Amino acid sequence: MKIDNFYFVVEDIEKSIQFYSKLLDQMPTNITEDRWADWENKNNQIYFGIISRKASESDLIKGTNGVLGLYTDNIKEAYEKCLNLNAKILYEPEKLSNSLDNYICFAIEDLDGNKIEISYYDK
Repeated sequence: MKIDNFYFVVEDIEKSIQFYSKLLDQMPTNITEDRWADWENKNNQIYFGIISRKASESDLIKGTNGVLGLYTDNIKEAYEKCLNLNAKILYEPEKLSNSLDNYICFAIEDLDGNKIEISYYDK
């Protein structure tokens, strides 16, 4: 088995599409009515999406629907982008002192309180 996709359950699909389109600098590759939207990565192996609470028929417990990990080549630029989006910053960029690969990260919340960790590390 391998990871195929990752979805967050969201309350307002339209607002969340706008938020993630700005955060990821791209529009979704697929929008299915008011049910879900997804963004494929460059090699089309793993993709991220959002699904409306109504379509998922699940209870939305704010902020406990998973953690999305994003990678960036420029942590300062990514942080500035999140500030410009008025994203809630959970913690400022920090370098993990015990990291062997120069891991630097910060975290934000999306519109539904889901955690997104944005990181840079030596690949």
